[in-house]
Amino acid sequence: MKQILILALVFVIPTVTFAQESDTTKTEPKPQPTDTIPNPPQQPQVGEDDTPKIIYYQSTERDKKRERRQDIKTLSGSMSHSGGFGALSFRSTKFRDESMVLGGLRGGWIINRTLGIGIEGHGIIPTAKFDDIEAGQEVNILGGYGGMFLELIFFSNEVVHVTFPVSGGAGWLGYQRTNEDNTMPQPLDNEVDSDVFWYVEPGANLEFNISRNFRLAMGVSKRFTQDLELINTESDAFDKLNYFITLKIGGF
Repeated sequence: MKQILILALVFVIPTVTFAQESDTTKTEPKPQPTDTIPNPPQQPQVGEDDTPKIIYYQSTERDKKRERRQDIKTLSGSMSHSGGFGALSFRSTKFRDESMVLGGLRGGWIINRTLGIGIEGHGIIPTAKFDDIEAGQEVNILGGYGGMFLELIFFSNEVVHVTFPVSGGAGWLGYQRTNEDNTMPQPLDNEVDSDVFWYVEPGANLEFNISRNFRLAMGVSKRFTQDLELINTESDAFDKLNYFITLKIGGF
């Protein structure tokens, strides 16, 4: 009997232990998932070499002069540029309905590439002849005029630009007898009549920059005279249009 009891305990005790282990396995709580918060993005470290820098450039006096030379477009402002020129001019005009040519010289000072101030003089090339001034005698017209001029210059740095000159001063005109075989004037004792006059002459030019020191101008002007009195000649006989070409050489 005692042996039977021992065998029963041997089989019962492991069974109970196994059952307890199974219950423990079943009832063990599973870990619950937790909400994860992503780490914020790392800000890049800014080193000393990556720090933005402000660089100051100091322009030289030469650069400033160059900028002023290129930017001058108006008459206003302080004088920052000065130049000058000499010019040879030829103009075609009329006197008493006869065509004639005048040759002249001009020279001036240029301020800020916008204003020219100078002097000029023009003389008649004696080719025109008249046979109604003195009976039975042909005469030539001689003379010239000159004075000061002012010239407004616009867009001087452009290849093609415009200028508006106006001049004023005094002049002299006279009739002189000529020989039958020679159209050139004779000495002053052959003078028929002469007179002194005042004039004002506004105009407009189209000017071309051929090179840095050479310019070509073509234009038109109108001459207005006063106090001109010659025999058999109207007082406004010299108040005519001029068509001219001018060659300028200088520092502009």
